[in-house]
Amino acid sequence: MSQLLILDALYPEMEEATIGQWLVAPGAVVVAGQPLAELITDKVAYEYQSPSAGTILAILPPAKSVVPVGTVLAIVGEPDEAVTNLAALEAENHRLAAAREASLAAVNEAVAGQPVPEAAAPPQRQGVRATPAARRLARERGVDLATIQGSGPDGMITADDIPE
Repeated sequence: MSQLLILDALYPEMEEATIGQWLVAPGAVVVAGQPLAELITDKVAYEYQSPSAGTILAILPPAKSVVPVGTVLAIVGEPDEAVTNLAALEAENHRLAAAREASLAAVNEAVAGQPVPEAAAPPQRQGVRATPAARRLARERGVDLATIQGSGPDGMITADDIPE
């Protein structure tokens, strides 16, 4: 009897995964625990493993597909077993993908009307721009960095600018 291999959520907020590549082809004989595909989520990349032994009867979404949780990835069964509901499974996968796209479009539309907050200006550094070596030398020599004109990039005070 054939078994549907369905993409389950690995963590509560997982909504989709990308199929990096298939590691098996239709007709391949697999054992339980054998890696079938490389899947990539927003948090983790992992190998999807076969839950049971059998023959890969069908692979539904191709590599590089982004598929929502609940998608039928493949079918495992007996070597001579016929897959009679493949069209219905593919239709359900397309329905799940369309529902995910509609959900993303609704979120994008809701966000599109919201004003984007302006980025805060980077904090301004107070004081004089000087290299660490120049600061050390100024401390050792008792020189006030505010009285020195720097010769470095953008007027930065370098060790060479500190008088003896």
